[in-house]
Amino acid sequence: MKYSKELVDALKQRILVNADSHPNDLVQYSMENLSLSKNTVLKYIDELLQEQKLIITSVGRYPSYALLNENQEFSFSLSTDKELKNQSISEEGIASEVYPFIGNVPFEISQILDYAFMEITNNAIEHSEATNINIKISKSITKLKICIADNGIGIFKKIKNDLHLLNEKQAIIELSKGKFTSNPEHHSGEGIFFSSKLCDEFYIISDGLIFSPQEDIPEKIRLENINEGTKVIFIINFNTKKIAKEIFDEFAGTDFENPTFKTIIQLRYMQMEGMSLTSRSQARRLLTRFEKFTTVVLDFSDVPFIGQGFADEIFRVYSKKNQATKIEFINASDQVQAMIAHVKAVG
Repeated sequence: MKYSKELVDALKQRILVNADSHPNDLVQYSMENLSLSKNTVLKYIDELLQEQKLIITSVGRYPSYALLNENQEFSFSLSTDKELKNQSISEEGIASEVYPFIGNVPFEISQILDYAFMEITNNAIEHSEATNINIKISKSITKLKICIADNGIGIFKKIKNDLHLLNEKQAIIELSKGKFTSNPEHHSGEGIFFSSKLCDEFYIISDGLIFSPQEDIPEKIRLENINEGTKVIFIINFNTKKIAKEIFDEFAGTDFENPTFKTIIQLRYMQMEGMSLTSRSQARRLLTRFEKFTTVVLDFSDVPFIGQGFADEIFRVYSKKNQATKIEFINASDQVQAMIAHVKAVG
C-alpha cells in the first residue's frame, strides 16, 4: 500500500514521539501501535536517521534509538552582596542570552516557556542565596528540556526555615499548595505553582528530595545528581495540548471583581514521612494557609488509607469553621471515600 506524503510524515512523527519512551523496542512498539509492517517501520527509521532527527545509540540484533538533541549550557554568576544581586543580573538578561539558542517557537509554546523560564530564573536570583546559576538547554524535534540549577541554600530547606517546619519533606507540601513566598511584598508565591501546571513535565530536585506534579517520576530524573542548591527541570512538548490561558482561568478564575484561587495538593507527599495519614495534628499541618484559597482539591492518589481523626479535622471541623474555602477531593480509594462520608455524616 502506498501512503500519501502527509500520512508518511505523520507516521514518522509518531515514531519520533515514541523514541524517548521506547528507545530499546522502538521497532516493535511502532509496528504494534501504528499497524505497520516491520519493513515499513525500518524504512521510516532509516529515513529519520538520514534526516538527522534520530540516532542509533547501540547496535546489534535489536538496536536502540534516541532523538537527536541539540544541547547548550550557560553559566551566570551572582553577586554575594544582597543589595547588588538584583542589579547585577536579571531574568530578562539571562533570557536574552539563552533564547537565541532556543530559537523561534509557536506562540502557544512561547507563552508557557516565557512564564516558566522567567519565574524559575527569578526564584534562583532572588531567593536561593546562590552565587551561580547554571542553565542547560536540550532541544529536539519533539520537545524542549530546560534545567536551571543553582548552588544556593536549597528550596526545601529555605521553606523549612521560613515556616519553622520539622524537616524538608514537610516543605514539599507547602510548596505544592502555591501562594508561598519568603518575600510577600514583591511576590505572590504563584510562580512555581503555575509553572508546574503549564509544563508537560516539571521536577524540583533538592536535598535528596523530588517534587513533581507527575505521579510517575522517570528513573533518569531520580538519578539526577545534585550536591547543593536546587535543580529545576521542565519539559515542554512541541505538540503540547496545554494552553496557558485555560490553565490560568482554571486555577485563578475569570471574575476579576471576585477573585478566586484554586489549588491541588498531592497528599502522597505527606506519606514521605513514613506514616499513614491518621492524626489530627497531621491534618492541622496540612490545613495551614488554606484560608488563602477559595477551593482546595486534595489528591489522594497513592493514599489507600486515612484515619478518622485526619478526615474529621479536615472535612468536618475545618470545613464548618471556614466555609469560604471549599475542600474537594479526587482519586480517593473506597476506604478514603467511606471515611470522608462517615465524618461528614456526623454533621
